[in-house]
Amino acid sequence: MRLGPLSDAAADATREALALVPRINARDWTVWGDDPTELADRLGWLDAPERAEGSIPELTHLAASVRDDGITDVLLVGMGGSSLYPSVLDATSGSAPGWPRLRVLDSTDPAAVLAVERELPWTATLVIPASKSGGTTETMSHLARFHERLVDAHGASAGRFVLPITDPGSSLDARAADEGFRDVVHGQPDVGGRFSALTPFGLLPAALLGMDLPRHLAAARKQLAAARSEDEAVNEPFVLGAVMAAAARAGRDKFTVLLPDEIRSFGLWIEQLVAESTGKHGVGLLPVVGEHLGNATFGDDRLVVAIGEHDEVATLIDLGVPVVQIPWTGIDQLTGEVARFEVATAVCGALLGINPFDQPNVQSAKLAVKEVLDTGADLPPTEDATEAVDALGAGEHLVVLGYVAPDSDDEATMHAAADRLRARTGVPVTVGVGPRYLHSTGQLHKGGPNNGTFLVAVGDDPEDAEVPGQDYGFSRLKRAQAAGDIVALQGAERTVVHVTLEHLATL
Repeated sequence: MRLGPLSDAAADATREALALVPRINARDWTVWGDDPTELADRLGWLDAPERAEGSIPELTHLAASVRDDGITDVLLVGMGGSSLYPSVLDATSGSAPGWPRLRVLDSTDPAAVLAVERELPWTATLVIPASKSGGTTETMSHLARFHERLVDAHGASAGRFVLPITDPGSSLDARAADEGFRDVVHGQPDVGGRFSALTPFGLLPAALLGMDLPRHLAAARKQLAAARSEDEAVNEPFVLGAVMAAAARAGRDKFTVLLPDEIRSFGLWIEQLVAESTGKHGVGLLPVVGEHLGNATFGDDRLVVAIGEHDEVATLIDLGVPVVQIPWTGIDQLTGEVARFEVATAVCGALLGINPFDQPNVQSAKLAVKEVLDTGADLPPTEDATEAVDALGAGEHLVVLGYVAPDSDDEATMHAAADRLRARTGVPVTVGVGPRYLHSTGQLHKGGPNNGTFLVAVGDDPEDAEVPGQDYGFSRLKRAQAAGDIVALQGAERTVVHVTLEHLATL
């Protein structure tokens, strides 16, 4: 670590953090607050890899039965913590020879829904609805539509091609029995969604990709063992959490992450974990991915964490930017980084005096979306964002949010705009694709420091897709989610501008 101006504050925070080692590992929830709600029952991630040992035989047997039944494609529908880590696994490892291909859908854009629907071979596709609560609106909408495709392909035996991951006792758990689903895989009820990568929410997709689960978990076990040490030289996860907290306290609330190319998708997972956990009560760290010296300005509001070697690290250190550098040895290290950041984020929350396991502003956005759907309201008129962009100054940031099909030309437009706006404003610019970000950085957008400006764009829908059982389609749902988030941002007194994609392309 080369922390420069943050060194003394980080040293003090590290002493604070290491004093908490026994309490956190003993699951003393009072480390984070006086109210046990979403605390006492949210610490199961501390030993998730050890507990997973008991479920590995079941998961590997279930995955093998899927493969042996001739299923060639798996479609996982989920949001936030239920979808981001499976996406990372697919992007970094892919499926082993002879194992099914994995597709993850976390979009309500009709074009994205229809593209998946038209590409998959429904006679040989397994659908995995992944939802802790069993009632996630997006996931249940996807399940309703794709279950119809399975009925078209298999008739009365369609349920055999549905395999939910959910918590015991959820409504989805009950449906699995009532509707004859292939099976149901239970998550750990004492682990929140964004901390669930090393539970069945991440491990069943890993098994279906043909991964060796004990090998996959080995690095995480090692990292969590280190997190039980009170030795600063050993306990790297607690030290990272202390540095993160020291940075936030010092106004360095922009948390830039540099990643090796082979795990670039891991940035979205880190983004959710850190933003949704720390962004509340006016404090928090804004994760920034996709930046480098060639497209961004690194000011006094930055902390950089670099996994692996990056040419710009030396220059950043010379510029006085605090840098934490983590060696990278290869993909077998991935779950170790999952564990490192889970521990660090929890420690950071403790030192900042917040509960890192709740998400109060995510719920406010959900309620706003429901009201929009119930009342028939629509998006506000679009506006010119030039004035809002030009008003940005040091210590602030800009967020480009788009309700578009992931990996589409519209998303490319958003990223191109972000690059131009970084150069134009000199402030950090992040990009979020809706509704994915509502379950991720959306918490920090509304609950974190009020130093952001938000540009919301909604793509056109030349073709809609019906949501069976509802009086609206995916286009209406998408627009309601965008409108609801604008309402929630305004309610949190944020600067938010509804723009067209065409206008965004000119900024």
